Amino acid sequence: MMVKVFSIKDRYSEKIFSKEKLVELRRQDIKIKRNEKCLIYTTSPVKKITGYFTVKEKIRLPIKQLWKLTQDIAGVTKEEFMKYFNNCKEGTAIFIKSVKKFTKGISLKEMKKIKKNFSPPQSYYNLEDSFYYLIINKMDNKRISLYDF
Repeated sequence: MMVKVFSIKDRYSEKIFSKEKLVELRRQDIKIKRNEKCLIYTTSPVKKITGYFTVKEKIRLPIKQLWKLTQDIAGVTKEEFMKYFNNCKEGTAIFIKSVKKFTKGISLKEMKKIKKNFSPPQSYYNLEDSFYYLIINKMDNKRISLYDF
């Protein structure tokens, strides 16, 4: 099983957890599969793994088409969207199937205890399966709540 870690700004990760944002947008073409798990690292000031989502599907389209398809579920304004994709011909949309939010999350400090060389990704990176299982095993039922789409 492949797992990715995505760095996502606080306001956008909260929109994912509240279901206002049902798609994660990226400038680069990401190799990602249906049902793949993606950990959410919420950036500063939170600095925690706050949960994860499961991929429904991924598409790559020219920017104007991508906006038309995702405008109602992207959780961003058209201005934010166009600014983010400035100078890009195409963009990637990762549609979210389901999401789990950790009620406490795992801090950057805790992550470094699990794996000394852990550092948050600039955008995203692939995570070794063993590290993913260490993270999930660290969570207990009191720290996880599930939302299905």
